[in-house]
Formats: sequence, C-alpha cells, structure tokens
Amino acid sequence: MVTGAIKNKVDKIWDDMAAGGVTNPLTVIEQLTYLMFIRSLDEKELETEAFENMTGSQMEHIFPASAVGQSMRWSKFKDKDASTIYETMSQRVFPAIKKMKNGHLPDFDATGEMQPVIEGDDENGDKTAFARYMEDAMFLIPTPQVLQKVITGLDDLYEHDITDMDMQGDLYEYMLGKLSTAGRNGQFRTPRHIIKMMVELIQPTPDDEICDESVA
Repeated sequence: MVTGAIKNKVDKIWDDMAAGGVTNPLTVIEQLTYLMFIRSLDEKELETEAFENMTGSQMEHIFPASAVGQSMRWSKFKDKDASTIYETMSQRVFPAIKKMKNGHLPDFDATGEMQPVIEGDDENGDKTAFARYMEDAMFLIPTPQVLQKVITGLDDLYEHDITDMDMQGDLYEYMLGKLSTAGRNGQFRTPRHIIKMMVELIQPTPDDEICDESVA
C-alpha cells in the first residue's frame, strides 16, 4: 500500500524532474524505470557477492570486474558529486544497459570504447530481445543536479519505504495514476521505441483497422 509518506517522496522526485524540464509524465516514468532497473542490477550483484562469501562458491556476475565496470554500480556512484554521477550514467551505465546480454553488462577499454558482450546472440547473430527493445531508448535527464536529486530520492525511497516487489508494484500503480490523469489532458506521446515494439508484436497490415482508445 502506498502511504502518504511514499506519495510525498514520489511527488518530490516527480517535481524535481519537472523543475529540470522533464514535464512529459510518460518520459518521467520511463526515465525513473531505467534508474530503478539500474539500481536493481546492483542489488542483484550485492546478493550474489553475499552468497559467494557465505558459500565460497563462484557465481556469474552482472558487472565487469574492471575498475570501469565496477564504477557503473549504483552503490559505487550514488554518493559521488553530481558531475561524476552524470558522466558515469550518461557515458557508461546507460549505454551499457542498452547492450546487456544474458545478464552481463559490457566493459569499456582504456580509451572509453565499449567492448560488446559476445555471448548471447542466437545462431543467426541476431540481437537479444532485451537489446532490440532498448536500442532506441534515450537518457533524457537534462542536468547533473536533477539526476543527483532523483537518485538521492529513489535511494531514500528504496532504503526506507519499498521493502518488497509487491510494494514496488504499488509504486508503479501510483505513478501510472499520474500518467492516466495526464493522458486525459493530452500531455504525453508514446516514445518511438515503444511504438516500434508494439508494431513488431502486433504486426499490423494495411487491411487492419486500428482503434486508438485515446481518441475513440
């Protein structure tokens, strides 16, 4: 259940995004979803490390073992200064999650060039479904200061209010309620990569009739 305290924290994050120029509610949810996913990757990595320490067994890791790879973890960059966080996110983390394969993030060489994860393609060399649908995703948080505020807000929310997946579902329901209100006012558009995914899934033909509920 989303309490008043949680709503206030979500509204504060929302307001920080709007103050930074991200006013499209769909874009706000999209960008917050990316950040929540990035945080969840590090949570999973921390669980893996704890299991390894407890059992002495070796497991596969999400993040590369290099210094750059480890710097992409939420727990490593969240307390850095705003400019460092923004550079890490925009130049490393976000490009890396777009190329993630089989639960592994790509590494970067000494010149900053991404080293693709070579395993995970199918027999025809096609991209994984995750990579295909993330291909056109964009990082749209405009400034280091806005990103730092949002990361701080999300971290506080997860550390003190969201304790399980059910609660995260309630959080999404609350945010989607905001989206529904904005939709009635015609305040958002569907991102291009979401449109592309819908077309690939539905595969409409020139003979099909499409009913857009928003204008019906």
